[in-house]
Amino acid sequence: MTPMTLERNRTSILRFFREVIGAGDLALLDALVVDDYEDHVALPGQGRGREGLKHRVAKIRAAFQPRHKLHEVIVDGDRVAVHWTLSGVHSGEFLGLPPTHKPVEFDGVDIYAMRDGRMAAHWNVVDMLAFYRQVSSPNHE
Repeated sequence: MTPMTLERNRTSILRFFREVIGAGDLALLDALVVDDYEDHVALPGQGRGREGLKHRVAKIRAAFQPRHKLHEVIVDGDRVAVHWTLSGVHSGEFLGLPPTHKPVEFDGVDIYAMRDGRMAAHWNVVDMLAFYRQVSSPNHE
């Protein structure tokens, strides 16, 4: 892969976090994501393809009004890995849990397969235990 291709992959993922998840520009997904996008860790009811990803992002934004801090973005060929921390307020239903209006902060790692500079597949690991502890603990600050 050329350095230009690697940078294009990195830029697409950065735009996804900043402009789509952060600013809510779901229409941008039409340019950043292939039609047959595969999410290997889909949320319940998410659906398939690019439209399913739009549903996922809308659900996360409604649940947390999230801010992501990107700790590391690693590009290796057609793969991009991102270590992030999400912070926000649990203000909407998420995974069947009604809003608690508590502040939350938890980490995750996403891995994206890229095709021609566009997101083609996704895997992730998220520290859901940290999330559940924060929203279920009456003393969490």
